[in-house]
Amino acid sequence: MGRILWLDSLRGIASALVVIHHSKSSEPKSIVGFLTRSYWDEPAEENHRLIQLPPFRLLFNGPSMVALFMVISGYAISLPLLRCREDVGASNVGFFRRLCSAATRRIFRIYLPSIAILFLSQLVYFCNVFPWKAADDWLGGLKPLTAPWAHVQYVLSRIVHLLDISNHQVDINFDRNRPDMRTINYQLWTMPIEFRGSCAVYLLILTFSFWKPQPRYLALVGVAMYWFYMGHWDLFAFVAGILLAERHVASESGPDREIALSYSSSPLEIQEPITKAWNKLTEKIYLQRIGISVSFILGMYFLCMCGADRLAAEYRWLAVARSPEWDNAEMMPRCWRSVGAVLVIYAISKSALLQRPLNSRPLQYLGKISFPLYLVHPTVYLALKWPVRDFLWWAVTRTPYPGTIEASKHALSFAMTWMGTMIVLGAVMVVASELWNRFVDMKCLVLARRFEKCVSC
Repeated sequence: MGRILWLDSLRGIASALVVIHHSKSSEPKSIVGFLTRSYWDEPAEENHRLIQLPPFRLLFNGPSMVALFMVISGYAISLPLLRCREDVGASNVGFFRRLCSAATRRIFRIYLPSIAILFLSQLVYFCNVFPWKAADDWLGGLKPLTAPWAHVQYVLSRIVHLLDISNHQVDINFDRNRPDMRTINYQLWTMPIEFRGSCAVYLLILTFSFWKPQPRYLALVGVAMYWFYMGHWDLFAFVAGILLAERHVASESGPDREIALSYSSSPLEIQEPITKAWNKLTEKIYLQRIGISVSFILGMYFLCMCGADRLAAEYRWLAVARSPEWDNAEMMPRCWRSVGAVLVIYAISKSALLQRPLNSRPLQYLGKISFPLYLVHPTVYLALKWPVRDFLWWAVTRTPYPGTIEASKHALSFAMTWMGTMIVLGAVMVVASELWNRFVDMKCLVLARRFEKCVSC
């Protein structure tokens, strides 16, 4: 009845894959562009690489991990509340208090660490620590070591923007061609989406709290399908997370069905019922395994959907299911990635075999630091990627780094430098995430509890 361990690990894996996805940021598209294209894209000479095949291309498919985050959040937020609702010993007052407490603390959980990383990253940039030089249209045109108050104003304007959870479509639902993405902490575009989805979860749980199960499931499915039709992939993902949590709670509280046998009957009398029951049971298990396998494979297929604003050749058949409301180029890929996330999480929730590796200690630890890792990794990249890469290239070739395009012509040296840089930065990110978790995240949670205690009756 406690935390779902594999769900934490899955969040950690998603965060790590976002970090890997962002490792190619600021690199020439002529060199790393194939990582976001399909194996079957044209021209063939630029594709047909193993990494472009499912499921390998998931390694650099960060947008799919965002969809996975949203479904996991809907699941994880809903589960303790639904358990409280189903607790026959708990009063309505206890459930409402639990719901209000979760909603009160949520904004602190999301925004206080985000605000902290905004100020820290801007301070590092102002002190000219980054070897990266921002383009003129990045960071509002601000330069290091100049106009300190302008830097503070810039961060405050970013905070105001992050707090806006209203639906402006491309403003918070997508990330292509957005001026506010030209910043150090470009990963924070998901924070208003996360908070808006959380608010939708709390509202829907409150609304359907005391409905009968069947009408409640039908209503949630209807809400999810409406938002899918309208292109709100994020809200669809959150509501799908509620449905997964509802199914989980139902499985916990449902009675165990066992085959009752009359031991006073003769062997001949019980043999036929036992045989029929056994055949029925094995058939059910076989069908369940097929369903789980199909769900997982189909979910991975959708999660591997590459391209931010177009469909690869192997996904173009989905155009027949395009909603007339999908008026943004990113809507279709993001909506179907969300479907993939739901199918994968559902399959894992039903399969002990898929859960087993996710219950390992290393992945559990990765889940523990997943949110700090998501917050700190762009800052670590911008501060250390170039110095570490240049040093490793010199260590391998004894020559200065000639630039990515020229370096890529030396395949072995380039691969060793790239992998070495990722390993070094990965270790730094783990340490930074652990420190962030201890001294920022935990403090924010304490502050949230104190605020709740102060304002609550």
